Amino acid sequence: MLGNNLIHNGAIQEVSGFLRRKRKAVNCEECRRSKLRCDRQHPCGACKRRKRESSCSYETPSAPSVSRKTRRKPVTTSASSALSGGAGFPATPTRKNAVSSISQSEQTISEVETSPPGVHWETVLERPVPEEDVNDTLSPLSISPRISLQEMIDSLPPKSCCDYLVSHFFKHIFALFPILHGPTFQKQYTAFMQRPQDVDLPWLALLFGLCSLSLNTLDESDPRLRCVWSQLPSSITQAASTVPITVSVSRRLLRTAITCLLQGDFLIRHTFSTFEALLMVIYSLSHNESVDQGWALLGMALNIGIALRCNVEQKNLGTIETERRRRCWAGLLTLHTYQGMLFRDFDMSYLLSIQAPLPADVNDVDVTNEGIVQQSCSEPTQMSVMMAKLRLFRLSTQICRHTSGSSRLDQQALRDLDAAIAEEQERWDAAYMVDGSPNILDSNRYAYWCVLQTYAHHLYLLLHRPFHHSKASCFLAISRERCISSSAALISLHRQLYEAPILRNYFWLLSGVISLKALHAAVALNSCLQDDPEHNLDSFREEIESLTARMKDLSGRSHICHRAYRILRHLQAQAGAGDPPAGSSETPFENLFEDLTNIREWMDADLVDWNMDGQYNVFTP
Repeated sequence: MLGNNLIHNGAIQEVSGFLRRKRKAVNCEECRRSKLRCDRQHPCGACKRRKRESSCSYETPSAPSVSRKTRRKPVTTSASSALSGGAGFPATPTRKNAVSSISQSEQTISEVETSPPGVHWETVLERPVPEEDVNDTLSPLSISPRISLQEMIDSLPPKSCCDYLVSHFFKHIFALFPILHGPTFQKQYTAFMQRPQDVDLPWLALLFGLCSLSLNTLDESDPRLRCVWSQLPSSITQAASTVPITVSVSRRLLRTAITCLLQGDFLIRHTFSTFEALLMVIYSLSHNESVDQGWALLGMALNIGIALRCNVEQKNLGTIETERRRRCWAGLLTLHTYQGMLFRDFDMSYLLSIQAPLPADVNDVDVTNEGIVQQSCSEPTQMSVMMAKLRLFRLSTQICRHTSGSSRLDQQALRDLDAAIAEEQERWDAAYMVDGSPNILDSNRYAYWCVLQTYAHHLYLLLHRPFHHSKASCFLAISRERCISSSAALISLHRQLYEAPILRNYFWLLSGVISLKALHAAVALNSCLQDDPEHNLDSFREEIESLTARMKDLSGRSHICHRAYRILRHLQAQAGAGDPPAGSSETPFENLFEDLTNIREWMDADLVDWNMDGQYNVFTP
């Protein structure tokens, strides 16, 4: 039938013995055979990406006519020998297509069967590149208005301010989330500033995300930001009366980062820059908006990371590119730690079975294409915090799986996991403290120590919660003491980040997960103190009152702090409401402690039963 004719890129196609007129080749031979879109350069972009520049030819080889039946002759070579002849992926993974043509798939199979053994296996395994001029129905912006590239570029702060934000990021933020390779980003940034119109949208999203995060860490009175404020529309400056202008502009930049990803169709076209940008956006959301807002994006990032093979060794990559992928995979795992610790109904243990290679614990300058230079001294590196977070990811996953399972009352497991947390704390003391005191010569190190300590004390609370109350059948006095000490430590760390001048560059951390942990600590502390009246309650109540005041002050900067403030006000109101209801085996604070560690939506104050079965009055905000 004529309907069975297959025509591709103007090449001669023969069906049932009939020939069509040969047309001039407009795509190279490699792209025609591999069903890839050709940019018609010499060599073309597709051949460059696949390291086949020498094979990029626009000459159509002459060949005798063969019938379809002859072309589909079975191949006698075994599958194993074919695989050994050329299996693998290109150095830069190709993009993902949502819809594939059945007829093209059949033709690819037909060509593979008549080719030399192993030649086409790499092509068959590649993901096809989407057609640029096709309106893909799965594109996330297929029905949305598009923004021009120039409009996106114009949304960036002026170059002098961009320089400052990038520099500030690598100086004060990078070590907490080191998914980038500084020298590589420097080259990319310089190239962008020289020829902005050639920028790749995923990389532009990364720049917007980095600037957003960096800006949110700065004070609006910083004179180096005046050039940003002078270019803002009046609608943003007017809103600054209720929300700090740095926060408002930071959110605007973050929205633009997401727009860049969407307009780049990241759901079906993802490069390594897409992976980097997604991780940066999720990290920013976790520390400025809410941890749960990054949950869906985190799943996308996981799948994209796997599609780009960042969780396995790729021998065809250089040292720098290999290390960049290892760092991003490590960053992906640490982002899952937030979800596991704060929302315990998610079991992250499946990620432990992925045996991905770890990044090297070295500084950026030690990573070159010639290899990695291992430091001989024991000083912390730019990657040391990330390595500690990776250990915490494994430990937190084990603890959350333990506390959510039937073995949660196993006292031997309790002691073992408690000792594992303490061992981590000793490593941090040795790395970041000086004889048990903050390192005033390097304030960044003390900030890193504070951040890591919030993980440890939060894990102590999760681990000891089932044993901390005297009315529980498995009560352990040591667990109640541990909950009291860790709760007080978390609240103290929150206060230090808020007040200590040495930690001023890390004030921004209070807008995110650290405030979540402080709220958890306040609820746990109230539960313990109500159960043990022998403790001096006045000093602890003063700490909670001080925490409430800080949350109120931070409410304009952070949705998390605004919600936490509402919960703490309810908590304070009920603290003086009297004895628990008759017949109740636990105090209302114990019930609340249970609720806040068992439901995913624990940051939504509207989901908490503040009436406590109608026995108490609710302090209405």
